[in-house]
Amino acid sequence: MLCYPEYLDLPRIYMMFAVYLSASLSVLFFFLLLELRLKRNGISLKEFLVLIFKKYRNWGSYISDVLTHRKFLRDRKTGGISHFFMVYALLLSFIGTMLVAYNQYYDIITGSQVFCGIFFESYSFVMDVVMWILFFSSLGGLVALYLRRKIVPKKDMFFNSLYLLGFVYLALTGALLESFRINYLGIKSYYFFNSILFGFKISYFEYLLAYISHFELAFFLIAIIPETSVFHSLLSLTNYLKDERPSGELRKPFDLKEIMEKGAFDVQVGINKTSDIKGFDRLELEACMHCYRCQDVCPAYAAGRPLSPTELITGLKEGIKREEAIWDFIQEDTIWSCTTCGACIEACPVYIRHTDYIVDSRRALVMDMKLDEKKNALLLSLSSQENTIGVPNQDRNSWLSGEGIKKASEVNDVKNLLWVGCMGSFDPEARDIVKNFIEIIKKAELQEDYAYLGEEETCCGDPARRIGEESKFQDLAIKNIELFKKYNIKNIVTICPHGYNTFKNEYAKIDPWMKNVNVRHYSEVIQELLEKEKIKVRMSEEVLTIHDPCYLSRHNGVVEPQRFILKKVGKIKEPQHSGKNTFCCGAGGSNYWYEVKENEKISHIRFKELRNTGASSVVVLCPFCNAMLNDASTVLSDGKIKVKDIAEAVRDNLV
Repeated sequence: MLCYPEYLDLPRIYMMFAVYLSASLSVLFFFLLLELRLKRNGISLKEFLVLIFKKYRNWGSYISDVLTHRKFLRDRKTGGISHFFMVYALLLSFIGTMLVAYNQYYDIITGSQVFCGIFFESYSFVMDVVMWILFFSSLGGLVALYLRRKIVPKKDMFFNSLYLLGFVYLALTGALLESFRINYLGIKSYYFFNSILFGFKISYFEYLLAYISHFELAFFLIAIIPETSVFHSLLSLTNYLKDERPSGELRKPFDLKEIMEKGAFDVQVGINKTSDIKGFDRLELEACMHCYRCQDVCPAYAAGRPLSPTELITGLKEGIKREEAIWDFIQEDTIWSCTTCGACIEACPVYIRHTDYIVDSRRALVMDMKLDEKKNALLLSLSSQENTIGVPNQDRNSWLSGEGIKKASEVNDVKNLLWVGCMGSFDPEARDIVKNFIEIIKKAELQEDYAYLGEEETCCGDPARRIGEESKFQDLAIKNIELFKKYNIKNIVTICPHGYNTFKNEYAKIDPWMKNVNVRHYSEVIQELLEKEKIKVRMSEEVLTIHDPCYLSRHNGVVEPQRFILKKVGKIKEPQHSGKNTFCCGAGGSNYWYEVKENEKISHIRFKELRNTGASSVVVLCPFCNAMLNDASTVLSDGKIKVKDIAEAVRDNLV
């Protein structure tokens, strides 16, 4: 019976010694180079390994992303497919090598091999296929690299090309070695890929050269990974593990309550110099491979604003090496261009959180008081009135007095707190959203289960945090949480995805008590009412398209409630960007309160896409989206395409 001939007539003991010595040296140099690279970023090898192995429970979703190549295959099929096949070829090659090692040890211990007969032929066939997949995917990678030669740094271009050529050589020598073994054994009954392509015979000396160079090159490529761009594959894991925050949650740079108690006000806030970026945040930047996927999905870049997420990260990455002020290579308007929509984070294959660096830069500008009139006006309004509109807060919700629900101060047990929000309180169109929702809960005869705060309600703090005023955000959050405790709030319903995200994801870091509070968007409530048949609606002939808010759908994954609801009241036509892959309206990141120079308004870009669906109405689920897209409709369609809130769409069809 034919068995796998790893060494053929080569001296087995000497060859095994050479292979395992090379493997040991490869691992040793890998960790030496890894430690050197980590030290350059202020991280110890122990910290690095502890992060990886301490959070092993979180590997599952990361491995799922790697195996499915979800982020690679979303938009760029050619490059994504090449990367997909290359990763699988390398993974299978590694597994194949481990199986060969197992076969050797089994032979040494028992005197017989595992890889014999059909098992040997099947293994050889699979490895033949793998080698040719590695060959062609590496060539595909070289082609993709060449096509991006104008945007990839020359150093990265050179070393990435050499690495890919190394894969090409490994694939060719692997196929050549297998072909020699097949010819050596005289196999004629099975057609292997390499026996067809390498049917010619090579000499024993040529086999020896190919064998030694094959495994030596493989171990060399492994050893130098920490000093090459291939290191991004390992950095993607640490980027994924180092932050377990939802994409809509920003970091808390300090604890305001702790600072006030200790009186220690000398706290570094934000990024002014590249030296302010420390530890794993520095290492996170090094994972960037200039694939420009983040730029491709960035609404600010599409609008012609001075922001490319890729160039921002690349600039910070290079700036760290020079240890300079970030304002030497980044414009302030670049930082203010971001809407914090999270499209860049969702698109990034190596899990870089671009918005962390952007908001940290804003925090530095706020600390240095480098704000224009409109940004200052927003912060002044939040400080003096505790709302974003700049009007007295006393009569904030007085218009709700005749709508059928009571103030929290008027009831003994607040089952559901209706958080009206700044827009819902003062903006006429947003007030209609609240009124429509109240009509729906009244139809379900649940108005007694809801209460609102009235003049006690203030801003949730989202605009302050996104603009970079962290202390004002925490101040508002602390006051609101105390108010929630006062009324023993267990459930919050909000019409605004920004408030929804802030309460759900960020308040618990201010006070863990908030973990016990259930936060829902009003679309989730309406869905529940329909499912439980508390309300009924009729089907209309209206054609609808959905604009999913970034802070609802992308950052928090709320996609199904709005589709469940609207399928019952009309026909849905989805836009190109929908669900978690939505496109921003332009208001997020506090952009609603200031302006940045742009070639075209983000809201106009989005409205054109929604208009192209052919729908007669655009359904929104956010007061800010409602304002932005209504303005766009007025300019681009003379208001002929109606922009309506989902509560209005339901109220109009109640039966």
